[in-house]
Amino acid sequence: MSKDLIRVQVSYHAESENSIGVLVHLLFDENGRNTSASDLKWFPKSLCTIEKVEPTDRTKELPSYFLTAPKWIIDKNIKK
Repeated sequence: MSKDLIRVQVSYHAESENSIGVLVHLLFDENGRNTSASDLKWFPKSLCTIEKVEPTDRTKELPSYFLTAPKWIIDKNIKK
């Protein structure tokens, strides 16, 4: 299995002791803002990290979240 890491935007949902739960399959508005997401997927904290990015302008109200995970986990859990 490849250890190449991929960073993808997700919608943060929850964390457990060993896992990160995120919503995938994001929908964006005409301004590029995430407006909704579907499909809750769980990723192991031992292999994946979640990053919160605060908005840089005042037009965005919510932060963005990015999951970094091995490519094989992204391919398995986030269908294109």
